[in-house]
This record gives sequence, C-alpha cells and structure tokens, in this order.
Amino acid sequence: MGIRTRIFFITLSCLFVGISLSFIVAERDLSIKLQAQIETELSRQAKILRKSISGLIDSGDLVALKSEADEYASASDSRITIILKNGDVIVDSDIEASRINDLDNHSDRPEIISAFNNGYGSSKRFSSTVKKEMFYFALLDKTNNQERVIRISVPYESLDQVLASLGNSITLIVVVGLIVAILASVLAGDYIRASFVELEKAAAEISAGSYKKKNLESLPTKRSDEIGSMARNISTISLNLKEQISLIAKQRDQFGLVLDGLGEGIMVLDEEGTITFRNDQIMQILGLDEILKKSIIDLNIPPLKQLYKKALKKGQHDSEFELDADDDDTRWILAHMNKAKATKELILVVHETTQLREMDSMRRDFVSNLSHELRTPVSVIKANSETLLDGALDNSKDAKTFSKAILHNADRLSEMVTSLIDLSRIEYGDLKFVIEPIIINEVIETVISSFQSKAKRKNIDLVFNRQTDIEVQSDTKAIERVLNNLIDNAFKYSPESSLIEIRARKQAGFLRISVLDFGEGVPEEEQKFVFKRFYRTAKARANTKQGSGLGLAIVRNLVNNLQGEVGVETRKEGGSEFWFTLPLS
Repeated sequence: MGIRTRIFFITLSCLFVGISLSFIVAERDLSIKLQAQIETELSRQAKILRKSISGLIDSGDLVALKSEADEYASASDSRITIILKNGDVIVDSDIEASRINDLDNHSDRPEIISAFNNGYGSSKRFSSTVKKEMFYFALLDKTNNQERVIRISVPYESLDQVLASLGNSITLIVVVGLIVAILASVLAGDYIRASFVELEKAAAEISAGSYKKKNLESLPTKRSDEIGSMARNISTISLNLKEQISLIAKQRDQFGLVLDGLGEGIMVLDEEGTITFRNDQIMQILGLDEILKKSIIDLNIPPLKQLYKKALKKGQHDSEFELDADDDDTRWILAHMNKAKATKELILVVHETTQLREMDSMRRDFVSNLSHELRTPVSVIKANSETLLDGALDNSKDAKTFSKAILHNADRLSEMVTSLIDLSRIEYGDLKFVIEPIIINEVIETVISSFQSKAKRKNIDLVFNRQTDIEVQSDTKAIERVLNNLIDNAFKYSPESSLIEIRARKQAGFLRISVLDFGEGVPEEEQKFVFKRFYRTAKARANTKQGSGLGLAIVRNLVNNLQGEVGVETRKEGGSEFWFTLPLS
C-alpha cells in the first residue's frame, strides 16, 4: 500500500470518525433539548388546562368537559386525556364519548404512575390508539381533595424531522470530505514521497553497515521542516550507533569475565578504582547502598582498598577479612580481585564464609567438648579397674566401692551416648512426633509424681498450681521429656529445703510453662549459651555438678520441633525461671 493510499484512508477514516461522533453528539443534544422544550411547553399547557376545567370535572358534567377538552386540543394541536385515580379514562379528545369505555385502564402508564407519585410525569412511546410515536406529559389535579391526572400528548414527528435534516447535512459533509480526502492524499503523497527519496537512499546505506561521511552529508539536514529534523536525527543516531557498537564490543569482553563468577558478589572497577558495574548480591554481602560511579576507596572498607592496590600491582590478589555488620555480628568475607588484560578493568568476586566458619567452629567445639566429657568417666573407670586388678578384689569392701564407681561412670557414659543419639535424631528429623490434643495439667502432674521421692530426699517442695484444664496441640512423650529435663535441672542446682514451682499460663495463642527454682541462677551473659550442647555455667563446672550439658540442648530442639520457643530468665528473688511455649489447640 503506497503513501498516497495510506494518507487517503487515514484522512477518510479521521473524517468519518469525526463526523460520526459529531452526529451522535449533535443528535443526542438536540433530542435532549427538544424533548425538554416540548415537556416545558406541555407543562404550561397542562397547568392552564387544569385551571380551566377543574370546575367542570368537579361538577361531573362530562359533556361540557369533553367539549372543553376538544376545543383546547384543537387549538393546541394536541391530545387531551383525563384519568381518574383508579386508571379509568373519563375524557379523551381523540375518542368519542360513546367509545370512552372501550379504552384500556391507564393505571400502568409510566407518566400516570409518576404523576400520582410526584405530581407530574412524562414519557415517550408508541400509542396503539392513534398509531403514532407520542410524547406524553401528565399533571396531577387535586382540586377538592380528589386526585386525577390531566395528560397532554403531541406527536414526536417534529424531532424526527429535525434529526432527519441533520442526517442529510451530515451526508453532504461526508461527500465533501471524501472529495477533500482524495485531493489531499494525492497532493500530500506526492510531496512526502519526493521528500523521502533522499532519506531512503541514505538510510539504506546506513542499514547496510556503511557509516561513511559522504552518506551522512547526503542527508537533507539543512531543511527547516520535519524532513530536515528527521535527517538530523538519523545523522545523530548513526554517529551514536557507531559509538554504541564499539562500547558493546568492549562490554562483551567485560561481561564474559563477570559470567565466570555468577552466584557470587561481583564488582567491576576501572584502573582509577571507579565502580562501573555491580550485582545485587555484593550489595547484600557488604551491606552497602548504591555504589555505582563511586570509588572503591570511598567505601570505607580498608581490606577492599588494600586488595585493590595489590591487584593493580600484581594483576590479581585474594584476601579473607572480617566485616562488622549493623547488628554487631561479625561476618567473614573471602574476596578475589583479578585485572582483565583486554579492558584493563578489575573484577572483584566476593563470597561470605561466615556460615562455613561457624560450622567449622561448632565441629571443633563439639569434638573438644565431647572429648572432655568422655575423658572424666573413662578415666574413673580405668583407674578403678586398675585398682581392682592390683589387689583390691581381695578386699570385698574396697572391691564393692570401686565396682560402684565403675558402674556409676558407665551409667554416665551410657546416658551421654543415649542423649547424643537422641539429640542427633531430633536435629535430623528422625524422631517422629504424634501431634494431638493434650490436657497439659495431666501431663505435668504425671511428671511431678515421678519426682516425689527425690523431693523428699532433698526436702524440696515441688508445687504446681493447677488451674482450669488447658488443651494444647503437641506430643505427650516429648512434653514429658522436656519437663523431666527442666525439673531435674532445677533439682541439681536448688538447695535443700527450698521450693520448685511449675506454672502454666496462656499467652497470645500459646501456653507458657515455667519451672522456677531458688538455686544459683544463670548469669545474664551466659543465658544465651545454656541451651547449647555440652555447655555448663562456670559455677556448675566449679562445683562439679553432675551433668553432661546435653539436657537443655535436647529441650531446645524438642520445643522447636513442637513449634514453640524456649528461654531462661533470672528471678528478682533469686534463682532461675526456665520456660517453654506450646501452641494451644
């Protein structure tokens, strides 16, 4: 399709759409205004008629009323109808008095309904009586407290005639527009085609990859119209495109190196240290805001500054350093910087090794703690066994003493191994829980009853203030083990003739169960460590209290698997409060 054809169809389409919209708007506005004018005129006539015939309606002289209505209808070229409250027509100017009873009941006519409700009403519809499209206006008459409606109607032909005249005018405008569109498309098409020949030739050369100066000079850039502006834009685009192609070639080499380090924090620097590229991950690892166009020296991270200087000299350098985070935690960062030979830019790749270091530290601590905890009972067993072999077996009293020590430490070893196995099963998800509704008071009382004999030996009061039965969603055996560990822990560190109290109270969708004692308490600086495996407070170690330091670690893991939380607090009156939460049913 050529330019002239396109211009023709575009011009014609615009004219057609514009004229169509104008016709629709004009038709709508004319209809509304004419209808409003007709309604206003009929309202005046109805009010005049109401004043003229009110007396005749009240007198009941239908003959005189019919005569008056006929004269008024003839003078105003309209149809007059009088309707009673029940919808019966008593007078109609277009119907003989003898045929008035043949008319339908008018109580369902919209203008009649509106008149009785609002005092007046109007509508437009086809009349089956006179076989015409009519406009009706009804006015309520309340003379002598009797309601009836005076309705005046006129044919709707006047508005149709005006709209038909408008349609003829629009048709004439369309014909004229068609002729104008043909002439405009021919003239504009020839002019534009001639103007675009030069642009087409130059653009073809540029699209073929030729950016020679003579091709750009052939463009009509000196013209002051739109063609000249387009030619200047093409010339500018051509120059920019040449520069962009060179830049893309450079960035292709640059990002080839970046792709090698995907999954890590990446930063690209020029030789002056200005950051030209960075990915989102390096922002998170280093905890920085936007760093593009900034210098690496201005980032206030001394290890990166040293890494940059060494990489400039050596071509590449590795470094692992600490980084203080906003939450006072220390993070470890492993960084590698390499200088690209092609672009002379430096590529920095960083990786956070904090988690690896923590895991390695945990492994070392675990091995160290386990070795320490196992050494004591093994040493005692070995020493007592050697004593027995050296002759203590001949003395039954000594043999019994040493055998008891061996048995006691063997039990400690067995308990420690069992606790380690259980802790491992809990951490790795091998321990299966049976989650069901549980009355917690019954579980607590069952656990307390198992400690009664121990409480008597140490003269300790074990108290549980039972309240209304509270139901939780949990595992009975797991809760019993948690309570056993916490209460046993309280017995270990509570003095004789003291009190251990168990409390349970609701707290925001959870049940908080607390074990309170009057023991030595846990220093605040050590509270965050007591639930780690093999950890015991300094006082506990100094007093050689029995225990492996695994009980509270088991408690923490069990409670976490039951969707609860665990913690410890120091009491003002002395001692500690170990607590854990369980979800309510």
